[in-house]
Amino acid sequence: MCALLYAFFTYSRVGVAMQAASQNQLAAYYMGIPVKRMFSLIWAISAGVAAIAGVLLAPVSLIDINLGFIGLEVLRGRGPGRLRLASRARWSAASPSARSSCSRACTCRRAFKDVAAYIVLLLVLAIRPQGMFGTVGRKKV
Repeated sequence: MCALLYAFFTYSRVGVAMQAASQNQLAAYYMGIPVKRMFSLIWAISAGVAAIAGVLLAPVSLIDINLGFIGLEVLRGRGPGRLRLASRARWSAASPSARSSCSRACTCRRAFKDVAAYIVLLLVLAIRPQGMFGTVGRKKV
């Protein structure tokens, strides 16, 4: 698959156009490359590669409905973001609203802790998509 993608991006006109669009969108647009179509095609190719990787990985490791939580552990980030998310997750597990009157309160708190981490991630992405310490870059044209 790697050799196929390498050959595609090196020798085909579409692959070279994708590289041009990713390096300089304005220059690619002026050269007649449909930049939006190239980006859509790049997303489609990446989804296809991810699907193929999932199919190849499925027989090796067991597929479980809780694999999303493994992804959450990876998404926790580095530095201050990781500390903030971990503290929010601990706070949500210990908060009175997380305590339930059901017989499996521990399971409910754990599930709420995992959902709270996703909510914090989504809020950070919605409020500060450039990152916690990132700056918004603007170009005057």
